[in-house]
Amino acid sequence: MSTVTWLLTSPRIPAGLLSVEAWDALHEAEAVAAFDETPAVEAIRDAGIDVDIVEDAAEFLEEGGVWIVGEEGDEELREALAEYVAGGEIELEVVYGSWDPPGARLLDLVEAVARLHAEDGCPWHREQTHGTLAPYLLEESYEVLDAIAGGDPDELREELGDLLFQPLLHASLAEDFDIDDVAGDLVEKIVRRHPHVWGDADPDDLYEHWNEAKAAEKPHRDHPADGVSRQLPSLALAAKVIERFSDQGEPLDLPELPDGVKLEPEQVGDFLLAAVNAARAAGVDPELALRKAIAERAGLERLDAQGHDDEGPADY
Repeated sequence: MSTVTWLLTSPRIPAGLLSVEAWDALHEAEAVAAFDETPAVEAIRDAGIDVDIVEDAAEFLEEGGVWIVGEEGDEELREALAEYVAGGEIELEVVYGSWDPPGARLLDLVEAVARLHAEDGCPWHREQTHGTLAPYLLEESYEVLDAIAGGDPDELREELGDLLFQPLLHASLAEDFDIDDVAGDLVEKIVRRHPHVWGDADPDDLYEHWNEAKAAEKPHRDHPADGVSRQLPSLALAAKVIERFSDQGEPLDLPELPDGVKLEPEQVGDFLLAAVNAARAAGVDPELALRKAIAERAGLERLDAQGHDDEGPADY
């Protein structure tokens, strides 16, 4: 009875980075074979080990040895092996030479997006710009929110994928940076803003650390609403601006509710709905009215006229 070692490797890991168990099996094997000339085969040959490329694995199975599984999984051979093992004709040992780390499939996504934008890729994708793709980014964000509200994990998984697609597309179109630059900048920002995780800062002061880091990163900002996107819907814009002023100890002068009116959390939605209906009855667009009110009270119009920046809805 022959013994076959089924050597599995990840195409997302540099081919020569194999486990000690894998290298031991390769060095001790009387025969090593594969169907195709893969990077793993080349790396193993570079280590001084002979690898036979075969079209028919029958002789190899009879003699035994280490089989280097191809990138597609060698499904037909695997099924044949299962039958031989079940019949007691072959002893099978599975060895993992390398495996995907968390996030490895993101490399596949980067490669797929690059293929879309290649000269022989998708004509539609190659015609897009940051501007033409912008509506899809907003649309996909709202569809993620719908999935969260719906509570369906499968739908959320799919919509998160659609949303993840968007930054990859934009980075692929950029001339001055790529997705590695985007990811690298984000990692540095995350580490910098969490000294209580990547350092010895006190976790109780995490909000203070966060605001200090942001202030150091954006020293040109001198207005509480700097960095708040004007693209936000007016209700979200108002909430964010009010929060910013409050965090900086400069609460806005805001209108009060009528005397005797006190809202419980579950009443807020109906109250806002009533306000929208009242605006409609008065012939006023509630979106524009609220945007104008928060802009006037927070001085956003003067701020924008001075050319201050905004980063976007998340303002991470």
